[in-house]
Amino acid sequence: MAAVLRGLEGKNVLITGAAKGQGFSHAKAFADAGADIAALDITEPIADIYPLATAAMLDDTVAAIEDLDRRVIPLPCDIRDESQVESSVAKALDFFDGRIDILVCNAGVAALDTIQGMRSHVLDAVFDTIVKGHVYVAKYVVPNMIGRRSGKIVNISSGVTGSGHAQLSHYVAAKHAIQGLTSAWAFELAEFDINVNCVAPATIRPGEGQGSGMVLGLAGEVGMTADDAYEMFSSAGNMPGPKWRTEMQDITDAVLFLASDNADQITGHVLRVDAGQGAR
Repeated sequence: MAAVLRGLEGKNVLITGAAKGQGFSHAKAFADAGADIAALDITEPIADIYPLATAAMLDDTVAAIEDLDRRVIPLPCDIRDESQVESSVAKALDFFDGRIDILVCNAGVAALDTIQGMRSHVLDAVFDTIVKGHVYVAKYVVPNMIGRRSGKIVNISSGVTGSGHAQLSHYVAAKHAIQGLTSAWAFELAEFDINVNCVAPATIRPGEGQGSGMVLGLAGEVGMTADDAYEMFSSAGNMPGPKWRTEMQDITDAVLFLASDNADQITGHVLRVDAGQGAR
């Protein structure tokens, strides 16, 4: 008998970076599993970072989830701004009648900078989004979980923490920090029966429209097509060969597993869906 993910139907899920790329994929999959969604994304540009999600994309995310007959609230929010995060989480809690069951900390940005050419404002954008932003989100979601002695947090790190990557030192360091947060939060929240885990994805094949994420953005920086950039980044870290080319659904499957009742005895874990990057 095939394994079935348990405990997702009827859950309330807050996902950061939900309007495109991984976040969009995760949001649709949770909705398809019977969850309701708070879809949070920045919907505005950051200087010298590839094009991020737009308000129209967030509207499309809402439409896609409503097409699955699930409830959804759009939350335009720059998670680098603590006051915006506090307000957005309050709106989500009001929408969900005071209960957030699952938090997926997915939002992230990257850029290409050499060590000697590191742009300070880009360094700030990467760390403030990936590290500080998700500390802020957890700060305002976790009290609700503690009060109910229940919750699942899934952070998104990166396979590059196992292999490194030239010109991505700010991004690699920030994603290492996410793994550190995962471990620390798991210990701190264990007494409240809250699971905290992390997925470390390989480079993900770009999809179309909202299914396209970071690789498409970085492709523009190196003057390559999305497919060529995908192959370049994959070859730099993944095991060789066509089997080790990661699709978006591979990551979404891992996120839903860690958020499900099937993973109740897993906490503080980094699940490397990285096509072997950590073994190289």
